[in-house]
Amino acid sequence: MSVPTTNQYETVFILRGGISESDFNTIGEKIDSVIKKFHGKVVEKDDWGVGELAYLINKEKNGRFVVMNYQGDSGVVEEIERHFRISNNVLRYLTVQTAKDYDYAKVKRQMHAAEEELQRNREAREKRRG
Repeated sequence: MSVPTTNQYETVFILRGGISESDFNTIGEKIDSVIKKFHGKVVEKDDWGVGELAYLINKEKNGRFVVMNYQGDSGVVEEIERHFRISNNVLRYLTVQTAKDYDYAKVKRQMHAAEEELQRNREAREKRRG
């Protein structure tokens, strides 16, 4: 008999842009219950909101982007992705296993700082031109 191993994962998924709050919450509750079933816990859930897709997916121009960081025993990813495959509201998804010390909040702060610096550089270039 094999011993379950708890790993840490990050899943990014895109839902239909026009998904109702009720359907959105139902998907979130389903994912949470799967994680709990596999002796895991949600570390962080970040709803990025609705954004324009780079290309049409299932005739959809917009999608609701969500990032989840969670822990769970082996098999949790397969079960979550099984639910994604049978849902009409999930357009795309991607899961990666992260390091045990991965800190999504820290990474998010670094991304925001880099975006702010990029914006300041753009503004400085435009100021020099004008």
